[in-house]
Amino acid sequence: MDGTKYFAIAEDGGARGAETPIVRMDGRVYPGCMLVDARWYIKPVSAKGLVRRASDELLVFVGSDDKNPGSLNAEIRLRIENDVLTLTETCAVFVPGGAASGDFEVVSVDKPVFRYSCLLNSDTSGEAVPAEASAPAGTYAANVVTGYRPPSGKLPDAPEGFLNLLLYLDGVRLPGAPYMETVWFMTPNDTGPAPHGHDFDEFIGFIGTNPDRPEELGAELQFYIGDEAVTVTKSCLVYIPRGVRHSPIIIPKMERPIIHFSGGNGGDYARRGAVSDSNMFNFD
Repeated sequence: MDGTKYFAIAEDGGARGAETPIVRMDGRVYPGCMLVDARWYIKPVSAKGLVRRASDELLVFVGSDDKNPGSLNAEIRLRIENDVLTLTETCAVFVPGGAASGDFEVVSVDKPVFRYSCLLNSDTSGEAVPAEASAPAGTYAANVVTGYRPPSGKLPDAPEGFLNLLLYLDGVRLPGAPYMETVWFMTPNDTGPAPHGHDFDEFIGFIGTNPDRPEELGAELQFYIGDEAVTVTKSCLVYIPRGVRHSPIIIPKMERPIIHFSGGNGGDYARRGAVSDSNMFNFD
């Protein structure tokens, strides 16, 4: 198996500006994948107008201060239909397929903000069409989730100090939403999680936390696809089709923390062929 075919790797020398792209996974990388786009916001930007997509969409915003990870240190606004969402905390926003969304604005930025988005049912962004709001106000006002609070109450087993838990989302916490979790990796590690597969397609990200060098992971990371270890030192996205066995994640060297996220087009998280069906990490 060539495990690298599942990877989109950030390239050196990308565009820098108020909005700085990092890496993108789409159908040109792996046909039939879920489209995932990762970028930093450094200064205020805006994009007016609403669009409608057939695909469900997930938008995740993460503050860059690992000492205060719950704060964006910024103000961001966006609309879903007739609801204007004002975001000041690290959060996930779920936009169901068919809902008009947009009027996106980064109003202010005290510290850079990391954002990733995912189209859960499409490998291309070309499906968006101009739209007007039609749903009553209040329909999507609650489609924002903060904090790492799995409905089961179970937190990941991991070496002390390794994880800084940021966000957890699933269809129980927000009906209709997909599974997603976002954390910081804070230290090197040499174990876990156990090899496993899923009954849903999964997207995974490993992103460096230096907005001035967004392509650099600031670490050496080994990610297993089947029995093959793929070693990366760049920010990257991974697409794991359902049934493909993957993990563990080994980080022998680290200079800076890593933003790590995973999610899928299933409404909850479950492993198959793993030691445990607990959350993202199980280091037993």
